[in-house]
Amino acid sequence: MDKDLVLAARMRLLSHNERILTGEEGMRVYRILFAVSPQVYAYKLAYVLRELGETDPRAARDPEVRRALLEEARAVAARIPADAPAHQRRMWEYSTAELLDIERRLGRAER
Repeated sequence: MDKDLVLAARMRLLSHNERILTGEEGMRVYRILFAVSPQVYAYKLAYVLRELGETDPRAARDPEVRRALLEEARAVAARIPADAPAHQRRMWEYSTAELLDIERRLGRAER
């Protein structure tokens, strides 16, 4: 991984005042940092990917974009360490019903 990209991503997080950097910028930053330190950034990347899958306008228009974001979020969530807090380890379990509901609503809207 390019050290300048990692440094820029870390600097962006230092200048961010919220708990998690969201949106496409958060996805970009956490993808970079996940490549370097997956145990630390797995939860945040999975969270941002799941959020984009639910709220991003492109994901709303294109089910393939939504599916790709959610699949990546599932794969990343599998890398959350066993010693992480329970809300992080069980993130996917908690949100499965919510995601299925979103898929049902979007499926009905597409018909």
